[in-house]
Amino acid sequence: MKLTILGGAGMRTPLLIEGLFNHTDLAFKEVTLFDVDEERLSIMGNISRHLVEKHQGTFKLSFTTDIRKAVQGADFIFSAIRVGQEEGRVLDEQIALKYGVLGQETTGPGGFAMGLRTIPVMLEYSKIISEEAPEAWLLNFTNPAGLMAQALTTYGTHKKVIGICDAHAGIKNSLCKFLKVPHTDLQVNYFGLNHLGWVPSVYDKGVDRLPEILDNYDHLSRISHTFRFFEPELIQNMGMLPNEYLYYFYYSDQAVNNIKQSNQTRGQQIVKLNRPLLQRISELVHQGRMEEAWSDYQQTLDARGSTYMSRETTGQVHDVHEQEETVELSFEEEGYEGLALNIIRSIANNKQQVLTLNVPNKGTIAQLHKDDVVEVPCLVNKNGYFPLSIGEVPDFALSLIHPVKTYERLAVESAVKGDYQAGVNALTVHPLVPSFTSAKAMMDDYLEAHKEHLPQFRGKNITV
Repeated sequence: MKLTILGGAGMRTPLLIEGLFNHTDLAFKEVTLFDVDEERLSIMGNISRHLVEKHQGTFKLSFTTDIRKAVQGADFIFSAIRVGQEEGRVLDEQIALKYGVLGQETTGPGGFAMGLRTIPVMLEYSKIISEEAPEAWLLNFTNPAGLMAQALTTYGTHKKVIGICDAHAGIKNSLCKFLKVPHTDLQVNYFGLNHLGWVPSVYDKGVDRLPEILDNYDHLSRISHTFRFFEPELIQNMGMLPNEYLYYFYYSDQAVNNIKQSNQTRGQQIVKLNRPLLQRISELVHQGRMEEAWSDYQQTLDARGSTYMSRETTGQVHDVHEQEETVELSFEEEGYEGLALNIIRSIANNKQQVLTLNVPNKGTIAQLHKDDVVEVPCLVNKNGYFPLSIGEVPDFALSLIHPVKTYERLAVESAVKGDYQAGVNALTVHPLVPSFTSAKAMMDDYLEAHKEHLPQFRGKNITV
């Protein structure tokens, strides 16, 4: 099998390569990294090649800036590109905060701006994949994952697409630790959109243990820090467990104030970590000191991951895991690379599993269009994915799902067609944007800030 990674110069690529050696039943003969940033690709490519040699890997690893060469003959294509790099993310966040609106790269205006830049590029890649690797499965992790999956399934030429997010896997891992149940024994049901989902039931040996979990929510929050984001009263009122990103909706004013209090967005923190790291490991790679480069890389990414959502939830940067209770369990789906490889295992080896994916609705959530992309449990095997029934969706959840899905439809239309009004309408209906005035002002600012990456809007009687 051939695996291609789009966005191979990304900071997480070596983690994915390292993860391949934990899945020895996946018989890859070739792994190709693709990116348009040749310098960064050389750095990440050489570290990845070092890992292959270190583990005595049996597959050939190559890297290229030629997209057609990269995807040609691929069986699986993993996408994690970032148009505009981390500096683009910083602009996305700061422009939103300028208007008192949440600045976050996937949720709200920040994700919208990233989608405008990224969707046209992914659609072009989709066309090339359909020509060079028509039988390949495209596993998309490119953010904002919900918008990307919606755009690729609605407008993309290549139709074998699965949208991936590891948030549900993280919830399941936390519940396994809390219940002390092996990963394969627990069925954690889930419904919603990407970064906007709920857990309505948790089955162990045929018994729904969610009532027990809700009654012991304080203990669960000591097992997993993400559940500390929510007050027990809110959880009891919902009668469900939330995806961590719902914090931005249920506590939007606190999130904005906390980010401002910290005097730095997450994007700015990432830039301050990534740029020095790239410089350090570039020098080490050029000197052939590969193990030192790998060690520095691991330590920096561990530090980066340990502070995720800390500033938004507390106003301070700190290790979010420092107060968690330790429970020794291991998981096949740990991290985004684990989930991606688990999907490949299901399809390539016909290992039937139920995994939560971003796929077309097809009636799974009755209140949405059949072609709306939703995040739901799917049976996955050699034939692909098959969304499973999730039952009735409570009005409490639909009150957010409906406007956010309307926003997603409009945002995709704006990105694909260069439609200014669709973009303004998308932001206007988003629950986190307070007014049409704010929506229009942010749209104008994003078009100006990212005009080099937004050719679809040029020549349409708007300033870009």
